[in-house]
Amino acid sequence: MDPAVPRATLKAMGLCTLLVLLVAAVTAAVAVLLWRSEALGKLRGCRERAANESRELELRVAQLEKERDRLQRVVDERKKVEDEMRRELSRVREDGEKLSSSLRSCREQAVRLESNITALQDELRGLRRQKAELSRRNSALQEELAQGAERALGLQRRLEETAEQRRALRARGERCEERQRELEATLRDRAAELDALRRRLGPRTARRRCSPSRKS
Repeated sequence: MDPAVPRATLKAMGLCTLLVLLVAAVTAAVAVLLWRSEALGKLRGCRERAANESRELELRVAQLEKERDRLQRVVDERKKVEDEMRRELSRVREDGEKLSSSLRSCREQAVRLESNITALQDELRGLRRQKAELSRRNSALQEELAQGAERALGLQRRLEETAEQRRALRARGERCEERQRELEATLRDRAAELDALRRRLGPRTARRRCSPSRKS
């Protein structure tokens, strides 16, 4: 066999191997270039989406900040209203306590007048019995009877004056009780309005604060 043949064969096989390696390298380079192009396209798309989402998030954040400021103003206004209602409620309670004290004083005075009237009535009955007894006496006691009658008339006038005072005090006590009932009704209405305001303010504020967090 000619020694040149194996060398030519080996040389041909080396060239084929080199050609195969070159084709493989070119194929790998093309694949890498395609993958890189696709990756760059995806990266650009991701960047565009990220930029769009960032702008949307910025707009959403601005809207949420405006909503937060509005809700804060509403809460501040409600707090002012609530503080004013609390002060009004405190004033009404103080007025109610004053009227209650005045009513107790009127009742105590009415009790004292009742006691005085009872004592005067007892005294008047005693004087009437004394008058009846004096009327049965002789003419020598007529002067004493006249004095007793005059005293009885004076006591009658005192009794009438006391009764008039009693009626005036009763009327005053009724006015005091009516005023107290009105103040108590006002107090209950104010307390009910305050409770209703608190209930409306609590759930509404909670919904407006929770809703943006769910949307975001």
